[in-house]
Amino acid sequence: MPTYDVSSIGFYVCDILGRPVTRIPDGGRADYIQEIRMTVAGTAGATAADCAILGLKTLAVTTVGEDEMGDFMVAKLTRFGVDCAMVARDGSVQTSATILPVRPNGERPALHVPGTAATFRIPEGRLDAALDARIVHVGGTGLLKSFDGAPTVEALRRAKELGRITTFDLIQATPETFELVRPCLPYIDYFVPSIEEASEMAGTTDPAEVARFFKGLGVKNAILTMGGEGVYVSPEAGEDFRLPAHAIEVVDTTGCGDSFTAGVIVGLARGWDLRDCCRFASAVAARVAMGLGSDGKLVSFEDTIEAMNTLPLRAN
Repeated sequence: MPTYDVSSIGFYVCDILGRPVTRIPDGGRADYIQEIRMTVAGTAGATAADCAILGLKTLAVTTVGEDEMGDFMVAKLTRFGVDCAMVARDGSVQTSATILPVRPNGERPALHVPGTAATFRIPEGRLDAALDARIVHVGGTGLLKSFDGAPTVEALRRAKELGRITTFDLIQATPETFELVRPCLPYIDYFVPSIEEASEMAGTTDPAEVARFFKGLGVKNAILTMGGEGVYVSPEAGEDFRLPAHAIEVVDTTGCGDSFTAGVIVGLARGWDLRDCCRFASAVAARVAMGLGSDGKLVSFEDTIEAMNTLPLRAN
């Protein structure tokens, strides 16, 4: 019996966010804004934090720097209840970090330092320890320079050998990223990219065609997040379906896709069917979008269930 509900492997980044930002002041002048936060983020980091907030026993598998931001990341994850026993420290580079000036409409351009994201590897002899969970999530392919490619494929292949459920997301996808992703696809049970990133790799923007493309290459379930348009789901068995997004006032879209993945993982851990997993995941993403940063206004499983049942849905 695995020790953890979920192991979240890969891209963890320290986000420094401010809102609302309408311009960069001239010269050395200052503008005054409403809010600044520092958060644990990333395609694996935000997912780990949100899974823990939602009640799962969560293992973090990543590398951070031997610096103040690395200290913050470990302390914050630990406060959420994430086990950081497999968070390595690397003194040769800084902790991966991003500055995000968030616009009034929730969009956020990014200034990013790859840092430890580029040096992360699962230590030799520790792969099975990293996979000691019912669900194994790999997030961040495309920015994990040392882990992308064969090490990622081996981790996913071994996860399936051990009987784990696998979920997968990437970041900053380009057509070139597809060469890293393609050999992973046969080992992915739930592929949860944004429609924009999936389209870059599939060469089409039609959700049904994108889903068929990835399922044809081995993915069992394709779940395409589409922002305000909701989600398109192509399950392993049964008909494809769409679910609408919640009608909310968006504060910040940072981490919405990562939090959606966390919601899917929570549903899978609880044995729900895929439609209910995605309904819950949509509520998780909505609660995140209602605040600043990758955990936003996400506070508990119970609060999110209430949001799922009471927040209005968008009419698409």
